[in-house]
Amino acid sequence: MLTFRCLPRTSTDTDAVEIQAPGVSRTRLHDTLLADAEARDRLGGGSVTLDGRLVLIAPLADLPVAQRFTAELGVDWNRAEVRHGDEEFVS
Repeated sequence: MLTFRCLPRTSTDTDAVEIQAPGVSRTRLHDTLLADAEARDRLGGGSVTLDGRLVLIAPLADLPVAQRFTAELGVDWNRAEVRHGDEEFVS
């Protein structure tokens, strides 16, 4: 399970971003991940809520990949909500 804790951008524990954006279908996410090997390998995937809202957690180092990928999904970066924080995988 992936967890994300929101933190100030300047926190020493900040190592990732959470990107949320409206207007993405699960089919579009699936198809775009299949077509973009770099995004698939580096970002691992994402989620789409029932109302079509993309939720993507990405390491800070992969923010440029996440921005490019969200553009491929048709997301207007100016409408996306980006929060900084700490990601952790819990098993």
